[in-house]
Amino acid sequence: MIGRGEIDADLVAYCSRNVFVIPTLMQRENNPGHTLVLPLAHVTALHAAPRDLLQEVFEVIARVSSAVKIAYQAVGSTITQNNDIPGQVLHHLHVHVVPRFDGDEFQMPDPQVSEAPRDVRLKRASLLRRSLEL
Repeated sequence: MIGRGEIDADLVAYCSRNVFVIPTLMQRENNPGHTLVLPLAHVTALHAAPRDLLQEVFEVIARVSSAVKIAYQAVGSTITQNNDIPGQVLHHLHVHVVPRFDGDEFQMPDPQVSEAPRDVRLKRASLLRRSLEL
């Protein structure tokens, strides 16, 4: 679990000195490839992050946004970030990159989201890794 500092290295699609990319545990069938971009250092919220870290996080987000279009033939992506909202379970800065498709009926929060098995997330991490070219 990311919040406890437990990261399954096989699921990491990209990792730099400060930032890593991993498929989300909770996936929506109509939006395969939903990905998180996170700093390695524990930062609780966007407003608490140092400027240089934010710069790197958002540079990686831009790359991931392009990569999910390639990896999943998505038409675009939705990028979201939440701070201190009710129901938040991961109190560590993270940014969602959600591949978007025509007619996908995407919404957040999403009642259709479900936990993806590890093998599905491993395949998604591998596909994203090949498409990232970082």
